[in-house]
Amino acid sequence: MRIPDFTLHRPATSKEAVALAKEFESTDFLGGGTDLLPNYKWGLGCRENIISLRGLAELREPSLGAGRTLWEIENDAELAEQFPALVEAASHVATPLIRRSATLGGNLFLDTRCWHFNQTADWRRAHGSCLKAESDQCRVMPDPGNICVATYSGDMAPVFLAYGATAFLATSEGERSVSMNNLWAPDGIRRFQDVGGEEFLLRVEMAEDAQEWTVAYQKLRLRESFDFPEGGVAAGIRWQDGKVVDARIATTAYESVPMLHSEPAAVLVGGSLEEDVVEQASELLRAEVRPMKNTSMSPAYRKKMARVLCARALNSCRPV
Repeated sequence: MRIPDFTLHRPATSKEAVALAKEFESTDFLGGGTDLLPNYKWGLGCRENIISLRGLAELREPSLGAGRTLWEIENDAELAEQFPALVEAASHVATPLIRRSATLGGNLFLDTRCWHFNQTADWRRAHGSCLKAESDQCRVMPDPGNICVATYSGDMAPVFLAYGATAFLATSEGERSVSMNNLWAPDGIRRFQDVGGEEFLLRVEMAEDAQEWTVAYQKLRLRESFDFPEGGVAAGIRWQDGKVVDARIATTAYESVPMLHSEPAAVLVGGSLEEDVVEQASELLRAEVRPMKNTSMSPAYRKKMARVLCARALNSCRPV
């Protein structure tokens, strides 16, 4: 498999990168390339112009800059002390070799995945392709209403949601902030609610009270290395005098977006993560998630494991 021809642009600043994206209609942004370039080899979403963000110092200078590699985040002692769940999640992405190249921005802006989409061009031609590629039909649902149900599979997003983080995007006017909870759209093709084609992630900033939260992340996958999550749950708890005063539960790899689940989190407030309350919240989460038949594991098993992952994450949030 060969990568199709494209023109590579190397801007020196975010302003130049935005200007290039506005100048050319068919563009992609390149960070580490660990997801984008394999997709190009398979003929997926290929564009005529690639804008490399590797030379942008402003994406690497903040501790949570979009250009920092997952390996750098995994081995950042300051982040490990302040936000241990973030470092833990980074350490479970793919393999050590991939984490040396893969960036934080790339993982957060990861393209959605589906069994009928992430295949070679010959495979897709033989099976009729899908709504996200060369067809007007979804192979997962008979009538999805022109909404793609490909699954979002980034590991870092649910942890940021549990910490209450904010994304900062480069724009033609400079930059703007978007709450992580309002970043993604429930459509595997459109992917984002309000992100222009010329905009890209600059950095992530945690909420002011983020260090007051105890956060844990649990991941389901076929192997203990390399694989994307088949399900992921992050739980965040804010304690005061031994009681839960606020809680967040976020998931990944269950739907087309990473998302917060308010109802399971609400039952935790006021208690101390008693066993029956943890079980109640975990069961509510199991009932809420809606996995599709588009990954390696069955939807029934992934849904069942949402309860298990949630309970494990919540139990990890108990005070030592």
